[in-house]
Amino acid sequence: MTYYKQGTLAAVESANGLNFQQELFLDCLKHQAETGRLRTNPNVTGFSSFAKAVLAFIDDKKAPKTCKNLYKYLKAQGWYDIKERDKVVMTDISTNKISLI
Repeated sequence: MTYYKQGTLAAVESANGLNFQQELFLDCLKHQAETGRLRTNPNVTGFSSFAKAVLAFIDDKKAPKTCKNLYKYLKAQGWYDIKERDKVVMTDISTNKISLI
C-alpha cells in the first residue's frame, strides 16, 4: 500500500479516523459487492483487487479474502458506520494497519 506524506489529500484523516485513501477503498469495495461492477480498475491501487487493497490496511486475520464476503464481514464489524457504533480506529505503529476498538 502506498503511504502518503502528511498533508496530502490521500493522508487527510476524516472524523471517523480513516484517511481519505482508506475511505475510498472501502467505498469501492462496497460498490463492487453491491453492484458487481468495478468503480475503477483496482490495479491503479497497486493491488489486483479492492479486497486486497482493503486487507492491506486492516489488521484482522479472520477477514475473508473475497469481495462480497469481505464486505459483509466488514459491515457486520462496523467499518461502514464507525461513528454510529461509537467505534474508534486504532493504528498499530509497527505494521501501519488499523483495527476497530
